[in-house]
Amino acid sequence: METFLVVGLGNPGSRYANTRHNAGTDFVHMLCEKYDVELTEKKKYKASIGKFLLKDMEVILSIPTLFMNQSGKSVAPTVKGENIKLKNLLVVHDDLDLPPGVSKLKFSGGDGGHNGLKDIMQSLSGKKDFKRLRIGIGHPGDTKKVNSFVVKKGSSSERKNKLIAMHNALEVFELVAFDDWEKALTQLHSKK
Repeated sequence: METFLVVGLGNPGSRYANTRHNAGTDFVHMLCEKYDVELTEKKKYKASIGKFLLKDMEVILSIPTLFMNQSGKSVAPTVKGENIKLKNLLVVHDDLDLPPGVSKLKFSGGDGGHNGLKDIMQSLSGKKDFKRLRIGIGHPGDTKKVNSFVVKKGSSSERKNKLIAMHNALEVFELVAFDDWEKALTQLHSKK
């Protein structure tokens, strides 16, 4: 049986709940709601984990209990411990280069300046051939403001648009899980 791992990046603790940087964890919570999955802490993976069956595939949902910049220290042991093929890894994260309301899929490539992705790639011995779901949060316009921008909650219109982007991504989740990549890309990237 194939296993598909979904990791939602963010920062732990109530202080960071629903902030821009926690778009990945918010998406995993949406998956938990849709598929009726409860997350429980798994110390050896430094994450909260939940599992469910999707047709003939086991899906593991994971939210690291570490800060964003240490995400690899959770992802690498989970990938190894659950024997996940990298093509079956989906990392969900916020993206400054996309406006709120937009979500995009990507396979492989660099970290795009995202420290969570950077740490994951380093922890996977430089391997980067995994899927990503990028959820747009917009950019503050000044690179000096990025650090404070990402750990704040967006305006009500930003939050509404982020929710739309996540719902659009939720619609293609099963296509991504079953590796119908081109159909998922076409469907998600055609959303306005």
